[in-house]
Amino acid sequence: MDKEIIDDIRRFNRFYATVIGMLDSKISNTEYSITEARVLFEIREKNGEYIANDLVAKLNIDRSYMSRILRKLKKDELIEKTRSLNDSRKNSLSITDDGIKVLEHVNDSTDAQILKLFNGLTKDEVLEIRDDMYKIQQYLDK
Repeated sequence: MDKEIIDDIRRFNRFYATVIGMLDSKISNTEYSITEARVLFEIREKNGEYIANDLVAKLNIDRSYMSRILRKLKKDELIEKTRSLNDSRKNSLSITDDGIKVLEHVNDSTDAQILKLFNGLTKDEVLEIRDDMYKIQQYLDK
């Protein structure tokens, strides 16, 4: 791949990171970062089946950083740790009712951000962008 293509991809990544607010330290109207919200999302998706090492591997996050995130989410009573039934040396992670409320707020804020971003586009333009995003995901997920 030549340098021009790499520069174009990096330019798009910078643009998109700004568009979706990745550079903001917190998600709007919450005290949580995008990474913390993503960890909470993943825990909810596999409620009770995740251990910290699974999250480290899935999200490619440094273990010490993941430990700090989990400690904060637990302190804020958004997640619970319980001894794994399969291995007493491990803790299973699950989301609390408060965690679900925070995640619903994050999802609502993110949905509103997407609606604002796509406001003014035709339905066909939105569908084309969605299809292109899907195509990118398929190519990069090989």
